[in-house]
Amino acid sequence: MGDATGTTRAPIGAILAIVGGALLAVGSFLSWAEVSGGGTSVSAKGVDGSDGYITLVAGIIAIGVGIAMTRRSKRAFAILAILAGLIGGGVGVYDALTAKDSVLDAAAEEIAPTIGASAEEVRTLLDDAIDAGELSISISIGLYIVIAGGILALVGGVLSMRGGEETAAAPAGFTSGPGMTAGEAPAMPATPPVEPPPPPGGDPSG
Repeated sequence: MGDATGTTRAPIGAILAIVGGALLAVGSFLSWAEVSGGGTSVSAKGVDGSDGYITLVAGIIAIGVGIAMTRRSKRAFAILAILAGLIGGGVGVYDALTAKDSVLDAAAEEIAPTIGASAEEVRTLLDDAIDAGELSISISIGLYIVIAGGILALVGGVLSMRGGEETAAAPAGFTSGPGMTAGEAPAMPATPPVEPPPPPGGDPSG
């Protein structure tokens, strides 16, 4: 029964890793944050910064590992899927929590040279504009997709690791054959009865 459970969980984990990796990769190219004000809005994609490339690489790794796990359940593949999910999803969560500061810092550095002011002064002006309701920053769908992809890749790796452990736990040499289930020991052949030797002195009836 242990083999059947392991072979069932491994493909499910592989599929989740592939889907999670695809979401990580796709979400990296979508908008992560949007700044709106004065009747206009500007969106920032994941690949506009270095974090987007981190999630993209994590997604590619998760996809490759998931494809490998569909052919062979291996502990190393499961660990890679878990790491890809943790890194990709972790970056997404971190950016979601710090989206406001990241966007404002990037905007201040870009605007400062054009107006002849320092980045700190421009950042103060942007903060004042947000406090006055003139600007607003919101998280876009790309970050949510990245976070969801990281979770799926993580779960897929965990399921694949559990399936691989159960498969490895089956005793070696206990294979299925005609008339027996997986993991069952083969039956020993029956020993023919041994007749007792004749008594000494020949035939007792004579």
